[in-house]
Amino acid sequence: MEDIVKFIEGDRTGVFIEPQQRHGRIIEMLGDVIHTYKPGVIVKAGLGRGPLLRETAAMSQASVVVVEPSMRIIRDYITDPENAPSLQRIKFINGAFNDFPVDYYKADMLVCVDYFDFLETGRAVDEFRRAMQFESVLFLGTVVLHEEDLDGAYDDFMHAICPIHNDYYIEGDLKTFLGLNEFVFLKGRIEGYPETLAEKISFCAGLFSPPGDPSALLKENAAQFESLYGLKDGRITEPYFAGVFMREKAKENI
Repeated sequence: MEDIVKFIEGDRTGVFIEPQQRHGRIIEMLGDVIHTYKPGVIVKAGLGRGPLLRETAAMSQASVVVVEPSMRIIRDYITDPENAPSLQRIKFINGAFNDFPVDYYKADMLVCVDYFDFLETGRAVDEFRRAMQFESVLFLGTVVLHEEDLDGAYDDFMHAICPIHNDYYIEGDLKTFLGLNEFVFLKGRIEGYPETLAEKISFCAGLFSPPGDPSALLKENAAQFESLYGLKDGRITEPYFAGVFMREKAKENI
């Protein structure tokens, strides 16, 4: 958890968490889901950089609860004058995702954007499910692997630069994983966003000792990175999935 806090406190410009280039698409989809399902209580897993939380609070009259492991990030948000209008409906909980400090069945909607790949996903999803009402919705935004990256070349690269990285899923595997955990896929899609690998390497190296050799991995898997992720001059197109899932209804005993 200390490393996770270090990571999210360091990423205030959005190298990994809620980068500006994805903001428009995420807020558009999130607004559509809020308008459609009209949740009374929205739980956000991770405060993020701030703008997404602020705009989420402005979209509806819902109560917004944020679970954030970094007390520093909570304080920064509260003391920023730009966020003052949103504070009337936001409650902050300083806590972990794998031991989610939210009571059973409290959330009508749970939002997890750009935190999923460095969580212990099985345990985190168990906690998300426990905290959500039946037929509530999970809004998930996360990087995924290209569908033909069966060996996980991009995962290997991320593991080489960042010790807290867990795993990216192929889209189909992500849907299957959530389906087995009682979340029914409703809608969503993948879009590609340009990313500079050197920026990711530099950011992680400033926080952690690199676990591996990313240059060697890129050289070894150059053909895959070029064909699947469009690697050219150190830049790739990163697949990003934004989707909506519904917490399954309780099954009746027969």
